[in-house]
Amino acid sequence: MNIKTLAVVKREFLTRVKTKGFIIGTLLLPVIFALLFGGVFIFGALFQPKGQDITIIDQTGRIYGEFTTLQNGTLKNGEPRFRWSEFELGDATLEDTKVELSAKVLSKELDAYIVIPSDIIESKVIAFFARNVSDMEGIHSFRRSFSTIISNIRLAEKGYPADEIRSEMAQGRVNLETIQVTEKGDIGKNSVSNFILTYLLCYILMLFIMSYGQMVTRSVIEEKSQRITETIISSIKPIELMMGKLIGICMVGITQLLVIAGFILAFSLYGDDLLMKAGVEAPKLLDIIRSINFTPVLFFYFIVFFLFGYLIYGAIFAAIGAMVNTEDEGQQFLTPVMMLNMLSFFVMFSVAKNPDTTAALWVSLIPFFTPVVMFARISALDPVLPSGAFISIFTTGLFLYGLLWMVAKIYRVGILMYGKKPSLKEALKWIKY
Repeated sequence: MNIKTLAVVKREFLTRVKTKGFIIGTLLLPVIFALLFGGVFIFGALFQPKGQDITIIDQTGRIYGEFTTLQNGTLKNGEPRFRWSEFELGDATLEDTKVELSAKVLSKELDAYIVIPSDIIESKVIAFFARNVSDMEGIHSFRRSFSTIISNIRLAEKGYPADEIRSEMAQGRVNLETIQVTEKGDIGKNSVSNFILTYLLCYILMLFIMSYGQMVTRSVIEEKSQRITETIISSIKPIELMMGKLIGICMVGITQLLVIAGFILAFSLYGDDLLMKAGVEAPKLLDIIRSINFTPVLFFYFIVFFLFGYLIYGAIFAAIGAMVNTEDEGQQFLTPVMMLNMLSFFVMFSVAKNPDTTAALWVSLIPFFTPVVMFARISALDPVLPSGAFISIFTTGLFLYGLLWMVAKIYRVGILMYGKKPSLKEALKWIKY
């Protein structure tokens, strides 16, 4: 890398990081990721539900009392979560009563009503009527309480003591502690938090490779359309210009990744306390956050495979930018390349669950898949390195060297061609020049 290439690197880097959009975007990026992955719990704590008036038609005469006892929770302000009332049918028919109660629901006198049929033991179907049936948590709670009551009734009818059975079942529940065996000893590891961390990092990896690769294409097309390229290459070789662009934009990506890595590390250390102060009451979620282990070694490989992925796809995007005259033309070539990158992300889901299989090894050695798939294997097995980790770095490095050599030949011809959109066949001819 000579002085001229460094000048291009400096220009590409500074012209992007000094913009208000980059600064604001970098600061907002952690917030956006936090909202994407934790927004449901955060907003659930901020927007508390109001108490609801619910009427129950219990045709069995056996369930209403026990059900309302199980569903006697309160809101944060101390008010009852549900205000229950029982409707006696008397001489009225069920259909007439449903029409009457539905009218009250529509006029907002009632929030909902529930019909428990007389044959509930056999049918095991209870109807819930409301304007809004999207409260999955509340409906799941109702279903669980009804299931408990019906199970108790069925057990009692068979002569089994339901309370004793449930007590024994509760005492028999086992917590499966997951421990990873390594050469340095056994390490306690939460499988859920490990998968979430792998998924999050691979998603960021795929997203950044794609977005910064496209940035290379736009930069090349912009200079080409404004006829700046002729002036620039009068004092610098095309290969130096291309490498300067690739490295300069890469440094912009690494700058943002450092910010995101700092956020993930801070969230793993202090996220549970912050969520508890925000009013989030989800013990399982808090345990998962406490178990996130974002190590320096994992971050090192994260940067390494970002570099590999960015340079592979960024070089291809640079070649596409040199071949076309407008972004619309370039999009036709960019789409299949981006799909290839996205495919590696979808493969990651299976590989993260089975990182040590032979199939996972071979897929992770395919250069276009290596950045995301091999990193997924490393993240899933951290602190143990999976088989083929160093081989993948070596083979991907060789592939990248050959790719840059070919792309440089396409780039040096393409940046000076205007008007006609060249075909892939012509681009292959340029490599032979």
